[in-house]
Amino acid sequence: MNSLKDKVALVTGAARGLGRAIAERYAALGADIVINYSKDKVSADDAVSCIRAMGVRVIAIQADISKPTEIERLFWEAVTEFGKIDIVVANA
Repeated sequence: MNSLKDKVALVTGAARGLGRAIAERYAALGADIVINYSKDKVSADDAVSCIRAMGVRVIAIQADISKPTEIERLFWEAVTEFGKIDIVVANA
């Protein structure tokens, strides 16, 4: 089932735990994924590898979402890579 094919989902706090599970579920439904993480690059890279294996596009972007300028950069980088954002999950 690819009900989210051609959609882009940005999930904050998606390097591990609930955020990662949400990102993986959206990927399983066909969405391309933007993983936001704050500090744990190793976990973010692992999540990227796992999601990429599902056959969707995925990137990880480090940003501290408690800082407005970092939020702006996060969205700018995501839109630059994918051209749009359809879904935002504020998990962090």
